[in-house]
Amino acid sequence: MSLQDEPSTMRRKAGAGRPPPEVGRITPSRALRMAIAQAAQEVAGLTASAAVGEDARVSLSEACETLPDHPLIALVEGPQGRFGLVVLDPQTVGALIEMQTTGRVVPRPADPRAPTRTDAVMCADFIDRLLEVFERRVDEAAIDAAPALTGYRYAIALAEARAIPMTLDDVAYRQFGADVDLGRGAKAGGIQLVLPFDKPGRRAGGPNNASAFNLALQALVMDSQAELRATLMRRRMPLAEVSAWGVGTRIEVPRAALAAVVIEDVEGRAVAEGRLGRAAGHRAIRLTIEAPARAAPPEPGALPDQASPAGAGENQAAAPPPPEAAHGPAVANARPAPPDPGPDEMAAIPRQDALSAGFGPSV
Repeated sequence: MSLQDEPSTMRRKAGAGRPPPEVGRITPSRALRMAIAQAAQEVAGLTASAAVGEDARVSLSEACETLPDHPLIALVEGPQGRFGLVVLDPQTVGALIEMQTTGRVVPRPADPRAPTRTDAVMCADFIDRLLEVFERRVDEAAIDAAPALTGYRYAIALAEARAIPMTLDDVAYRQFGADVDLGRGAKAGGIQLVLPFDKPGRRAGGPNNASAFNLALQALVMDSQAELRATLMRRRMPLAEVSAWGVGTRIEVPRAALAAVVIEDVEGRAVAEGRLGRAAGHRAIRLTIEAPARAAPPEPGALPDQASPAGAGENQAAAPPPPEAAHGPAVANARPAPPDPGPDEMAAIPRQDALSAGFGPSV
């Protein structure tokens, strides 16, 4: 070889003869890093830079072990009834909410607390946009794992981490972990992305996940509170008479009212009817499962035993006749003292016909 054929020293330093670097090569972790930054900027105007590690193959139990304290756990739904998770730590949640409510990220750590439903609603758009950008990036790069990483969108927030094994299949998952700088150093957060490892159509055995969303929704609904009000009776009285009430005032309530307690919702609609009694030493109401035919309690001024006669509605049972006059008033101090139906009366009610609701210890 002649001297002219040998590369010069300057050409060797410049990289002559070496393969070109893969400058534009997109990996799943790089795509996720860009998706986090773009989603934070577009949804909340938040400057975020992420350092994303390479994806790891983990089991469901291993994924649960790496969750941060007080995480916001978003269930994301993909093709063929597949589910994954997007997990935000409290610092990421705090930065997103602060930017959307005040326009700035407070330069101090967010208080550690359990996320609320409002937190989930305010972070849902960010999660959806993150998944959308991530999907587009891996599709454009023609990454081999793209079919297993795309098609996911926000479904619902799980109330707690123990709902994860009840919602997701126990199969292999692909887990990404990202350390995120939020608001140019104002906060340092973390994001995890957990998706099924196998491509659609290659699911391993496990519980049928078609109802996973329903189970998650059920857990959320069962965690909600429902307020009901038990109305014993209503009576119209002059204001002067009510103003004269004092400690020890006795209000007459007929015994028939104890068997015609109306259960109302927060808007005053009657949803069930029951009888006041005792169960396990507590005041309780035996509730009929079917709502009563009447739409409301007795009209003001009418006692329960003066209401519409038995048989007025197809589903309305006849009220028992009033007791003998010798029984006297049934209630003292505006709280009726229910008759003792015996220790086995409540227990003998079939479960499909009645429910028992505790009213606290009897006095």
